[in-house]
Amino acid sequence: MTVRGLAILTRNAVRAGPVRWLRRLGVPWWLGYGLSWVLPVSTLGFLLTGPHPIGAALAWTLPVWLLIAADRWSPVEERVVPQTAPKAFFDGLLYGEVLLQALNLLAMGQMVSALQWSSGDAVLTALVNLLAVRILAGTNACCSVIAPAHELIHRRARWQRRLGRWLLLTVFLDPFFIAHRLGHHARLGQAEDPSTAAVDEGYESFFRRSVRRQWQIAFQARPRSALFGLAVQLALVIAYGLAFGGLALFMWVYVSWAALRLLEAVNYFQHFGLGEMAGRPTATAWRCGSAVSLFLFFGLTRHADHHRRPAVTYPELQNRELERAPCLRYGYLWTAIWVKNDCRGYRAWAMGVLEAQAAR
Repeated sequence: MTVRGLAILTRNAVRAGPVRWLRRLGVPWWLGYGLSWVLPVSTLGFLLTGPHPIGAALAWTLPVWLLIAADRWSPVEERVVPQTAPKAFFDGLLYGEVLLQALNLLAMGQMVSALQWSSGDAVLTALVNLLAVRILAGTNACCSVIAPAHELIHRRARWQRRLGRWLLLTVFLDPFFIAHRLGHHARLGQAEDPSTAAVDEGYESFFRRSVRRQWQIAFQARPRSALFGLAVQLALVIAYGLAFGGLALFMWVYVSWAALRLLEAVNYFQHFGLGEMAGRPTATAWRCGSAVSLFLFFGLTRHADHHRRPAVTYPELQNRELERAPCLRYGYLWTAIWVKNDCRGYRAWAMGVLEAQAAR
């Protein structure tokens, strides 16, 4: 079979197979949000049973590649969760992510500290295990740590917002807790918005500006809260390093860096070309119908509605602005990888979409 034939087969299987069988079985479509647990559970399984032989370590990364492929050829999902669906299921997914992240952090420290470096073969095995940690835990930290944290920091209850802040602390993103609401939501599309990319801005320059501005906004708007978060972060770093050693601490920072890079790629395309900086106030956010992204990112794909109603829980969000908003070609995960690795190509495609829409 040719590569093209294999790609077509994979696409058809992803789009039709699972969806068709679930419909035949009468399984509620919104149970798909359980997909958000695939990465944290896979990561935990890998860490608890490691270190692994080289082949096994690489095999453990398969869930990441399958999710990326599924997001590339995902079916479209525009339905809203019915009000009769149990709220406990959706909240339980969020709270479970908090517990899973705590367990993953501890398990990562334990596994990394157990790696052997006594011989050439041991060094190679250890390096492959660290690569697998980067792939699994890094992707997980964006999809199943930052995404649920984003949901929680918008909740009305203080204890839920604190849970979200705790999740952000586990990926060195405490400034996001303040800057996201007071910077991005309050200044959407304006020059002061740290999370809206201008059409002439590449990913790397956007990344540097976004991270710098989030720290600035956090310390300018809530200096005491920002300092408190910094102190807690420092305490966690010291405790983690003492408990598991320098290499484990390095991997924690490295995994968090990988998650931040993926997050900022998502931020890059969510409002690209739609803000005041670009002079194209045609819509609030790019729309995305990917079912895989919807489930994996806790409804973040329905981003325009989130900006209209930031306190609304993720199962209640709708895909609004369907006629006015430009549509992403792929899901969030695939597009973020596209932006990171070929920002120039993404910008050319996105500008073509915006220009075609403006010409209508």
